[in-house]
Amino acid sequence: MWTDLIRKYGIMSKRSLDKDIKLERSRDGHLRNRSGRFASKFCHVIFGCERCKNDNDLHFLCPGLFFKFLICILPICLFFSYYPVISFGGSETMNFELSVPLIWLVAFDLLGFILLCKSKKLFNGSRGKWIWLLFPAWLLLTVLWSLNPTRGVLTVGILWLIYFAGYIMWSFREIFDDDFRAKWLKWFVGSTLVVCMWCVLQCILDLAGVSQGYSLMCDGCTYRMFGFPHPNGFAIEPQFMGNLLLAPAIVVAWFLLLKQNHIKPERERSRDGHFYNGSVGLAPVFQYRLLVRDRCKNDNGSRSLCSGFIWFCFAIITTTLFLTFSRGAIYALVVGMLFVSGFVVFGVRRQKRGELLKRLGILWGVVILSFVMALNMQGVMAELSPTDDDYFDGISRVVNHLSLGVINIRSGNSIDNPEIENTKGELREDTFVVVENIEQKSVENSDGNSDDKAVFDGYVTESTDTRMKLTGAALEVWSKDISTMLFGVGLGGAGQAMYNHGLTASPKEIVQNQYASLLLESGLVGISLFIMTIVLIVRLIWIRDSRIVFLGIIVAYGVSLFFFAGLPNALHIYLLPIVIFMLL
Repeated sequence: MWTDLIRKYGIMSKRSLDKDIKLERSRDGHLRNRSGRFASKFCHVIFGCERCKNDNDLHFLCPGLFFKFLICILPICLFFSYYPVISFGGSETMNFELSVPLIWLVAFDLLGFILLCKSKKLFNGSRGKWIWLLFPAWLLLTVLWSLNPTRGVLTVGILWLIYFAGYIMWSFREIFDDDFRAKWLKWFVGSTLVVCMWCVLQCILDLAGVSQGYSLMCDGCTYRMFGFPHPNGFAIEPQFMGNLLLAPAIVVAWFLLLKQNHIKPERERSRDGHFYNGSVGLAPVFQYRLLVRDRCKNDNGSRSLCSGFIWFCFAIITTTLFLTFSRGAIYALVVGMLFVSGFVVFGVRRQKRGELLKRLGILWGVVILSFVMALNMQGVMAELSPTDDDYFDGISRVVNHLSLGVINIRSGNSIDNPEIENTKGELREDTFVVVENIEQKSVENSDGNSDDKAVFDGYVTESTDTRMKLTGAALEVWSKDISTMLFGVGLGGAGQAMYNHGLTASPKEIVQNQYASLLLESGLVGISLFIMTIVLIVRLIWIRDSRIVFLGIIVAYGVSLFFFAGLPNALHIYLLPIVIFMLL
C-alpha cells in the first residue's frame, strides 16, 4: 500500500525505491531500509542528507526538517504582515521596513538555494520554463527608466524572491505527501483561529481604552471612526486583515462542499469502538456527514478536524472577516464564494447535484448567519463604546457603508458626514481618515467629554472618491504619450509620476488599484505579460481535481486587488496560492 501511494503521488518511482533507498516492509507495515531503521521521510534521496541515510529519524540539523518547518509556519508568519516590524527610516518617496513575512521569504530562499545545490536540482528541469520568467524579467528591465529606482529595485527583488520560492517548492514537490498535507492544514486552520480570537480581543481592548501601542489598532480602526472598532489583527490595516482570511475561508468551504461527499476511504472499527480511516494521508474525516455521531479519528487518533469542528471554523473565520469592516475583503469573499458555488453546481453530474445543493445552501446559510453575528457584535460595541452612539447607530452605519450609501435603515433620516473637502487627511483601509478631526476629538475627549459622536455617521463617500481619483490619475498619466502607454514609467515610479503631474500631494502616494498601478508602471507590455502568466497558471491547475478551490482563491484575490496595491504588505496573495497548489 505504501509503494502504491508513493507511486500515485509521484514521490518517486518503484525503481527509485528499490535502487536508492532499498526499502522493505516490516511486520508493522512500515517501510524500512535494510539496516532496520526508518528512511527518514526519504530525506536522503530528496535533499541529499547523508546523516539521514541510516539514522533512526530526522536529526536536529537536517535540512529537510528545516524545510518542512518553514513551510508549516508560513501561515503564521503571513498573519504578522506588519507587526512586529523593523523600521529603517524612510525617504521622501517611501518607507524602509522589514516584516516577518519578508524575513521568512529570505530565509526560505536561502535554505532552498542550499538544498538545490546539494541535490543538484538548481537548473534541473528548468528548460522550456523560460516563458514563466518573461513577466518578472520585464519588470526588472523597467527599473532602468523608473522615476523611483530605489523602490523599483526593492519591489522587483521581492518579486524574484517569490518566483524563486515557487521554483524551490516545485523542485521539492515530493515532500508534499498526505501526512505533510494534513499537518500543514492543521497549522493553517489553527493559526487562523488564533488570529481570529486576537481580533475579537483587539476590539475589547480598544473599547476598554487600552493604548494603541498595546492593542496594535491602527488610527483608522478605533471606535472613534464609526462608533465601534474594526480590527486589523497584526496587519497594517483591516483591509489586509480581511484579505488574509480569504484563503482560509475558501479552503474550508471547499472541504465542506466536496471533500465531505467525495472522499470515502476505507473505514474499520477498532477495539475501542472508534472509526479509523484505512488509508494514509490527509485525515479524510470530512467524509463523515453532519448527522453521524460516531467519533472520527485519523490514523494518529486526532479528532481535531471532525466535520462539526470544520463548520465551526468556517463560521469563526467568516464572522471575523465581516468584523474587519473591509469592503474590499467582503466583496472579494462573496465573489469568490459565488465562483466556487457555480463551479460546483455546474461542474458535477446532475445525479450528484441534489446533495451538493443541500450542502451549498447550508454553507451560504452559515455565511449569512456570520454576517448577522458580526452585525450584532458591531451594534453591541457601538452601544458599549465611550461615544453616545447606540446599538441601532452601529448596525445602520455598517449597512449604509457596505451598501455604498444605497441602503439607509434610519427611517428616512439623512446620514450626515463631516465636510472633508478642505481637511487634511489620508486614505487608510476603507476610510478616508480625517487627521485634523481625530486630533480635535482626542483633545475634546481628554477634557472629559466622552459623549461625542463618531467621526463618520455612515457611508464615507470620500473613501470611494479618493480611490477613483487615484485610479483616474494613474490612467491620465499613463495616456500622456505613446512611450508611457507601451513601456510605463518604470516599476515603483507611479507615486512620483502622479506627483510630478500635480495630481497628488505626496510622492509616497500609491494607486489604490493594483491593475492601474501595474499598467502605469509597466505599460501595455507589462500588463500583457501579466495576463499571459495568469493564463499559464490556469492551464497548469485546470487538470487538477482541486482546481475549484485554487481558482476560487485566485478570483477572490483578483477582486481584492481592485481596492489596494502594495507588494510587501500582501505577500500572502502570492505565497499562499503556491503552497495550496502543491498541497491540494
